[in-house]
Amino acid sequence: MIIPLIGGIIMLFANCKSDIEKVNLLQEKDNYPDQSLQDAEIIYNKNGRVDVILTAQEINRYLTAEEPHTIFPDGLIARFYDSTQTLESKFTANYAIYHEPDQLLEAKNNVVAINNKGDTLNTEYLIWYQEEAVIFTDRYVRISTPTGIIHGKGFESNQNFTNWEIKETSGTIQLEEDEEKRKSNSHI
Repeated sequence: MIIPLIGGIIMLFANCKSDIEKVNLLQEKDNYPDQSLQDAEIIYNKNGRVDVILTAQEINRYLTAEEPHTIFPDGLIARFYDSTQTLESKFTANYAIYHEPDQLLEAKNNVVAINNKGDTLNTEYLIWYQEEAVIFTDRYVRISTPTGIIHGKGFESNQNFTNWEIKETSGTIQLEEDEEKRKSNSHI
């Protein structure tokens, strides 16, 4: 009779401790966003011109957290514009987090970037460094262009994805050969 009673008391205290931990966790201010937006759009301006537009189904901002950040739990679409307000590129991701002090956005899970030249980037992780206006990754990338597909590990570009470079490259690219050169080489 005493052994089940002692076991019950131990289980009661164990459950109380776990409930207290849950209550303390709920009270921490970092667990709740200061702002939560649905079907939202954030517009970044540079010198009075639209530079970037971010849209997302849900945006949660944690401004009073030790490290202020914004989470895009259902992903986002980022559209990048040139100085004439022409859309140059866009990228999408299934999840993203923006680190406020560093002005750095980490995009994760099925990241796809497309520019107006027809180049398409696929990766699982991409960083947008807003202050420097660059995007980059140290992970596997695949870029499809009108002339071929290039694979690599590591990538860097301007934020508009118009001037890009892949590190550790491999792939197949179709090159156009000058007609005169091709004819002269066929006689050899």
